[in-house]
Amino acid sequence: MTVTRIAEKAGVSIATVSRVLNNSRPVDPAIVERVHKAVEQLGIRGSTQSRRRGRLADREIQVPTTIAIVSLGQRYREWFEVPVIAGVVAELNRAAQESHMGVMMAEMPDPTELNPVLRRSGAAGAIVFISSETQLTTKDAALLRSQFPVVRVMGWQLSVTDIDHVCPDHNAIGHLASQYLLEQGLTNLAYLTTQPTWDFAKQRAQGFMAGAEAAGISPTMYLQDNQSGPLGTYGVNTVREKELERLIDRMAETRKGRFGLFIFRDAETVHIYPLLRAKGLEPGRDVIVVSCDNEAIRLSALQPRPASIDLGAAEIAHLAVSRLSRRIQHKNEPPARILVSPRLVTGEGQAVTTSRS
Repeated sequence: MTVTRIAEKAGVSIATVSRVLNNSRPVDPAIVERVHKAVEQLGIRGSTQSRRRGRLADREIQVPTTIAIVSLGQRYREWFEVPVIAGVVAELNRAAQESHMGVMMAEMPDPTELNPVLRRSGAAGAIVFISSETQLTTKDAALLRSQFPVVRVMGWQLSVTDIDHVCPDHNAIGHLASQYLLEQGLTNLAYLTTQPTWDFAKQRAQGFMAGAEAAGISPTMYLQDNQSGPLGTYGVNTVREKELERLIDRMAETRKGRFGLFIFRDAETVHIYPLLRAKGLEPGRDVIVVSCDNEAIRLSALQPRPASIDLGAAEIAHLAVSRLSRRIQHKNEPPARILVSPRLVTGEGQAVTTSRS
């Protein structure tokens, strides 16, 4: 209410008052003076020195901060409907509310064109999702970063990050999948992805291979791949096909006895289940599946429901909001990558901890 009164008295928007009091973005000096004068006329206490620096004591006034959730490289209405992403977005909204922040949604399908809404919003910072499908990296967020502090969530890039990044520990995800299958007494292991060029598909594969090889097992890596380029990240024991059905054919031809299969994402698992059955491989009997993302809406349609790895949406969201708050206050700190540990959820929907290290 105090901020609203200041805005009315100074004849400016609440967002402008927020920018002046937070000193978060340059504001015309004449407008800054009007805001400070309104503060004085309203009798809001606080030292003149603090006000001139653009801040008032928290106990005397609460300045509303708005942050943007931005989809970069893809339209958010399509992308945020993916269950695992929608879960993170919901948690971001919750975490922002708990931190007394407002949230706005925006998209930049073309990262070189700033959404006009972002330019007018007065947002103090942005949490950005960068599309893996378009092979964008944090360097493609340069225009967005020129407007305000940015923290990336989800995704992965193998190169050094140049902005703050909060994401699942993809290497640990792969390792956790191998542990689970090994604990089922399986010595015949495989990994399957339809997106082998994505950095976090490679990272999950590396964790899976490391876990299997520590037990003396060399897993087979099944890749649906429409490219002809090298994919050495997956090792030498790979099977590559352009069509998913043909890839499952190859799996059925070479698998001997019961085996364990780590499927890269739940979105792929729902398509692979019927293909396995069509080739005489019954999930839960001939092949033990562990998936990833723990998307209940997808997994509920599968019988038996496979184990799936939960990424920790709530923790990712809270860490991202916390990191963005710090980045707004400390703009020159080196960028940090914060990894969130995954947990495995069984087919019965129970979280478990594997015993292997």
